[in-house]
Amino acid sequence: MMFMILGIGLFLLPILLRLALKLRLGIPMLYAVLMLTAFHGWYQAHVALADGIFFAMVGIAALSWVVTLLRHLWDLLEDWREERAMADLLAYRVRQARAAGEYVIDTEGLW
Repeated sequence: MMFMILGIGLFLLPILLRLALKLRLGIPMLYAVLMLTAFHGWYQAHVALADGIFFAMVGIAALSWVVTLLRHLWDLLEDWREERAMADLLAYRVRQARAAGEYVIDTEGLW
């Protein structure tokens, strides 16, 4: 039973590490590992400072998620505005062509 749990843990470890790096949590994760192993004495002496540094790094990673989300939303909004402007321009050209009695619509510069 113990070997099965260890095997599952070792199978999931690379997946979790890849997920942490994808979420930009690689540096905070490395910091946590170093504080709990190599710098354990310093961590025990300065718990509040070490935890503050860790939470600041995680906060900066979360802020980068928000900035990325806002950039993606801004790009979607820009695309939507551009599509809407092109649709309005096409509708204007259709109205112009109908008013002039023409059956051909100029689509130059729409896309």
